[in-house]
Amino acid sequence: MSAYSTAAPRGRRYLVIGATLVVAAAALIAVMNRTNANAATASEVALHCRDGSPLLEKCDFIQRSMTTTDGNSFRVSEPQNNCDGTEPDEFGLAVSVRSSVETKVETNNFFRLSGTVSFPGVFDATGTAVSERFQTTGFRDETATTVTINAEVKPGHRGAIYFRPKVVEAAGFLEGTYKEATDGTKVFFFPERNADTVLVRFPLANDGGDPEGFYWIREVECANDGPGVSRLQIPNFNTAGFGELAGFGVTDTPVTVG
Repeated sequence: MSAYSTAAPRGRRYLVIGATLVVAAAALIAVMNRTNANAATASEVALHCRDGSPLLEKCDFIQRSMTTTDGNSFRVSEPQNNCDGTEPDEFGLAVSVRSSVETKVETNNFFRLSGTVSFPGVFDATGTAVSERFQTTGFRDETATTVTINAEVKPGHRGAIYFRPKVVEAAGFLEGTYKEATDGTKVFFFPERNADTVLVRFPLANDGGDPEGFYWIREVECANDGPGVSRLQIPNFNTAGFGELAGFGVTDTPVTVG
């Protein structure tokens, strides 16, 4: 849960904001339960792996590739209002980041795993391998690190800070080993053997433990945030990547940390 506090010495505002970095797994479609009379379908394997079905002896994520890429962008501060100002409005922003696991079912989006019973133990080995290889710190912990950002909002604008994490993405498939053999086999797959469409993302960390990634301030004219053109009408306003909304009158400007 995000917490905000403010103070205003010499006209500067200081905010403390809780944000979340995610460890994520690609969505899996859940369907009917497997019966003992039929071989498990791919979707049933996904369902049983997700729920830790007692029909399973074990479920493994079989990794086929690992790459470093950009994660999904998200907002890490409340909008700052300088609609009536005639000068840039400077502020200091302390972002407190807790790493967590995310999951979402039945879509192609990444979804939170933490706090649920989804995929118990399935991705643990991959998480350990990523941590050892990239020296990722604390992505499964609930302890927070804090980074400080200094930025300003232009006169006549509203703005907020956004973050795009750098992540390690592992691709592969699920292998479900059942306790009882069906049609002469105990091993079934999702979506199929040697596929690379199940994705798991782990956020990278800098040496100090803070998340590795890219920060920017996204600004929009106050006139475009009223009855005429609402930011709610701008597609993916809070999730679009850096520079992707330029055609909607939105300005993205990099900001520094520290």
